[in-house]
Amino acid sequence: MAALDEIRTIVILMMENRSFDHMLGHLSLEDPKWDVDGLREPDTNPRYANVFQHRIHRPFLIDNEASVIRDPPHSRHLVDVQMARSPSGKKYRMSGFVQAYFEYTQHQAEHPPPMGYFDSRGAWMTSFLAKEYCVCDRWFTPLPSDTQPNRSMAFTGTTLIEDTGSRLIPHREHVFDWLNKRGIRWRVYHDGPPFFLLFGRFHELVGMKYRPISELARDLQREDPDEAPQVIFIEPRYFDFFWSDVPANCNHPLALVGNGELFLHQVYTALTSNADKWARTLFLHTYDEHGGFFDHVPPLPIENPAPAGAEFTIGFKTTGPRVPGLIVSPWVQPGKAFHGNLDHTSMLQLLAEKFGSGPEDYSASVNHRRAQGIRSISEALSDAPMLRSIPTRAPRPGPLAPSMKRQPRSSNERAFQQAALELLKHEGPIATSAKYPDLVGAPLTPDAHP
Repeated sequence: MAALDEIRTIVILMMENRSFDHMLGHLSLEDPKWDVDGLREPDTNPRYANVFQHRIHRPFLIDNEASVIRDPPHSRHLVDVQMARSPSGKKYRMSGFVQAYFEYTQHQAEHPPPMGYFDSRGAWMTSFLAKEYCVCDRWFTPLPSDTQPNRSMAFTGTTLIEDTGSRLIPHREHVFDWLNKRGIRWRVYHDGPPFFLLFGRFHELVGMKYRPISELARDLQREDPDEAPQVIFIEPRYFDFFWSDVPANCNHPLALVGNGELFLHQVYTALTSNADKWARTLFLHTYDEHGGFFDHVPPLPIENPAPAGAEFTIGFKTTGPRVPGLIVSPWVQPGKAFHGNLDHTSMLQLLAEKFGSGPEDYSASVNHRRAQGIRSISEALSDAPMLRSIPTRAPRPGPLAPSMKRQPRSSNERAFQQAALELLKHEGPIATSAKYPDLVGAPLTPDAHP
């Protein structure tokens, strides 16, 4: 299509653990005429009722994030509880978020964290981009599970694991391998040790393809288009990097959304700093999974059987819940909502259309999802660019965030620890510290605590 022929650069930013209603449900509350499937009449709408111990819980506005910040559960079993499959097994009521939260935490609250949502003041940059560009209101996390399986789906097209574990992520061909085979230039810009560390790509991590986010704007200004990367992956500072004093900005609870919004603003400002390059850029922003936060839209019936060699045997019958999905580019209609069914493999379809022979050219597993109705992001693009001044937004400062240094609690935190130690072992402290100074402070054994 015309748009893909003209686009030179595809940029992907995947953040952590927030649902669509949680971050963008406010769009339909603040503008009921907008054709976006967000929240409507949250105080009375029966679709949103989560009943637990004879009490009805409903979505509520988060006006003080610090007072409700928690990390809701999102493992495979508890996501199944959240989606609340009907006795017939054919429908999902999306009414078990409070029950799953209580099962996991044994904590009852007046306003359970999974039911909270931000408005355009709290999610100020996400809301701005949704209004100025294209919001995808049917972008689902591929699997009803947590971080590692869904990031495997996003960056390999399949998964060998069903849950997050304290280990490197087993996988087959990575998207970087797919791009390398086709001679496609790619680069990672990071604000801390990137998640790709967990895929064990150690030699690559200390090479020139990985650069600090502070260099993104400079590179966009100076690099010749014929030498610049054709695909850019943006990596925030992850909450799971548990031995750092620097606050995370990936939006994984307990990290504050305000820091993630500032990071999103930084990325957008850098990408739009060169108007000529921005005119031929496609920026995709989404979340790896819903993080246990409420969303009212049932999952898609997409079968994902366990592949050969997988560490699990029972395949998945549906996607997970919706996550925020934004297409930010001159090649979309401003304020448009795209209603096509997407998940993270839609990005891989897009890469195959742009750099291969078509959306079917990525892998058999991606094609299996495509055959069941998962569409390509290219369907949301316009045939011609929108000719207008680049929209801008002043940053909204947030409260100072506390240090994130703590003892490791989650499986993914311990996976980061193991991966950091493996990187130091494989590439040595000099090369590693030159690229990632923060990793020099990594606990030296898996059982050590900061």
